[in-house]
Amino acid sequence: MKKCCAGLAVVLVSLAAFGIASAQQDFHGVIDPNTYDVIVDSAIIVTPSLTETVDTPGWSADSVGVDTFNFPDLPEWPTRVTLMSRIAGRFNLSPFASPVRDIWYNFALSGMFAPKAKFFGAGGAVEESRPALERRQCLNVSPSVVTAQMTVRVQPAGPGRPVVAVLDAAGNLIRSLNCTAGANGLATATWNREDGLGHLVPGGVYFCRYAASGAVAVRKVLVAH
Repeated sequence: MKKCCAGLAVVLVSLAAFGIASAQQDFHGVIDPNTYDVIVDSAIIVTPSLTETVDTPGWSADSVGVDTFNFPDLPEWPTRVTLMSRIAGRFNLSPFASPVRDIWYNFALSGMFAPKAKFFGAGGAVEESRPALERRQCLNVSPSVVTAQMTVRVQPAGPGRPVVAVLDAAGNLIRSLNCTAGANGLATATWNREDGLGHLVPGGVYFCRYAASGAVAVRKVLVAH
């Protein structure tokens, strides 16, 4: 996939309270196919300074569910996003001018059940912070793309049992993971993509956060169903 130096419409949600600092923006697109089969082949992203075409392999959805695509980090807000797709096997060119954050837009297709698209960003203009706690690599997650189960490893930085918070892209608490002490001073926990009520979370970007002794470590993960 090409490195894209442009921007998509996003939900820009500040996660400064969770120890995340400003940098490039994480951008993602979602398609709701409604009654169609949709395959997005590429996206043309236009910003005030650049125009870039990004291949979107694997971004497709059938009539039973939505699908998310994770674009490379982008530094700018978009002025236009154009999706080149195949809808029910037919080529479709759908421009989205000045798209607004987290708003569904119809593809350029007539009919009340036309496919829809929206664009969002996880945390908006963020990167993982690097305080002293981070330099010690106290928090690690594996794998970073979660299709079944994820393992969290923590180097405790304070007294008590380490607790890792799983947050959604808006910073809402999804689940708290109580880590169990193990070898080499590490504490571990697993997450099977469920929220606190035992329901599978939607696909998308999430954050694991560990805070102790006045410092914060954050790791980004992608849930894919």
